[in-house]
Amino acid sequence: MKKQTIVKALAFGAVAAVASTPTFAAIDLTATTTAIETDGTTAITTIGTTMIALAGVAIVFKWAKAAIFG
Repeated sequence: MKKQTIVKALAFGAVAAVASTPTFAAIDLTATTTAIETDGTTAITTIGTTMIALAGVAIVFKWAKAAIFG
């Protein structure tokens, strides 16, 4: 009886070990990485320019509000 339990435990352990090992193929990310490197600079520049422009608009709005309402 005890030997049967040990054999079942070993079999379960072997199945669990095989099932837990990843069997995925390697994913090729070179095209994605290249796209991020080339298009990323443009996107970051556009976002930065927009943020600076919005900050300028906020400053002008604040100045105009202070000039009108004192």
